[in-house]
Amino acid sequence: MPPSRADIDLISAERRIHRALAHPALSEWLKDALRSALGRDPLAVANDVELLSHLLRPWSEAHLACEAYPAPTVGVHGATPQMSRA
Repeated sequence: MPPSRADIDLISAERRIHRALAHPALSEWLKDALRSALGRDPLAVANDVELLSHLLRPWSEAHLACEAYPAPTVGVHGATPQMSRA
């Protein structure tokens, strides 16, 4: 029996995570979060991601909006960080 679409999506997602973990420019904070997430219940991770987004997005946007905040640095893919409202 061939792999299901869900199996293919899971393999693809795990490969993306492992590529991100291997990227030298990815922060250690994010690498730690990814490694920790891989060993947890996916539903708990999804809930935590949602909560982190609700807590950290307004905090980071407020910091970025402050006049005293320094100019953006170059991001992982060579572009300045972009904030978007999902």
